[in-house]
Amino acid sequence: MALSDYRLENLSRSTQIVIFAALAVCLAVVFYMYFLKGRIAEREVLQAEVERLEIAVAQGAAIESQLKRFKEELVQLEERLKVLQEILPAEKETPLVLRSVQQMATSSDLDINKFTPQPIIPRAFHVDWPIVIEVEGNYNGLGMFFEKVSQSTRLIDVNNISIKGLKEFAGTLRTLNATCTATTFVFSEGQVVAEGDRN
Repeated sequence: MALSDYRLENLSRSTQIVIFAALAVCLAVVFYMYFLKGRIAEREVLQAEVERLEIAVAQGAAIESQLKRFKEELVQLEERLKVLQEILPAEKETPLVLRSVQQMATSSDLDINKFTPQPIIPRAFHVDWPIVIEVEGNYNGLGMFFEKVSQSTRLIDVNNISIKGLKEFAGTLRTLNATCTATTFVFSEGQVVAEGDRN
């Protein structure tokens, strides 16, 4: 068989189809390997990046939608802190509070026998400062003292109240001896700063 017998037009129809199909497959493989494969990988990387950015945008939108609420809550918390700071004296104002408690007792016609500040008890944002007070007077004066303490603008807790009658002062204005613990609550700025540093 001569070489001219292998020309494409001399081959049968089915052989021509097989040759064209094989050629098309080869061209498709070459096209895929040298052109499409890199583009597909690039597209997948871009698709993953787009999905990541969409998630980040959705998270940012969620945070932005809550930002207004957070700002409102911050304003409310700052107002509440101001109110609490008015009730709880700062450490530098503590002598004024002690003096006011002494004045309350004196103006209630009570003699102060003992006025002993105790060690402070640290709490989260404040410290408890108990003061043992021993006074002499009468029931009316003691009631006036407790009423003045309850009406104080500062937060003062009175507990451990012990009252004893005085027989040797019968007929005078001094009919009782009372001991109590008055606890004032002092705002501790240092502890708030420490808490903030920890976060």
